[in-house]
Amino acid sequence: MSEFSFETEILYSQIALFQYGLDNPFNDWNEIHVNQGFSWREGSVSFGTLSSDGDCMITVKMTKKIESDDDIIRAIVVPFKVEKGGVEIGSVMETVSIDIPEGTYEVLFTAKNVNNTEHYTFSFIKSENTTARVLKADDELNSTENLLMKANPAI
Repeated sequence: MSEFSFETEILYSQIALFQYGLDNPFNDWNEIHVNQGFSWREGSVSFGTLSSDGDCMITVKMTKKIESDDDIIRAIVVPFKVEKGGVEIGSVMETVSIDIPEGTYEVLFTAKNVNNTEHYTFSFIKSENTTARVLKADDELNSTENLLMKANPAI
């Protein structure tokens, strides 16, 4: 897989990436998570979206390095370990299973608006040493330093 795109519906202002088959895959959010734009725990990360609800386009791709373009509104990098079975990406209502090879990655999440449609990209880059960081913040993000890398599952 080099690149895969699909449409889905945003619910609760978030899109999740998690290990395929994970019990309780979605994360609880607190104020710190909202301010930094994501809620992370081992095997699961949820990213805040540009709007609360509506249709969007999601692209998943494998790349060799972090790539950026001028249209990006928000860009966040997090570590992510993919285990057997790949990952799932989507909203609380619907997720799509994607076959990503096992390994340790940094995942670049980007958000942009194209022709009044929100576009979110998950770029998987093989990497053993990844530190979470906000590469580009929009007005919705208030805290981009000392990122909280602990969340509880939403039950």
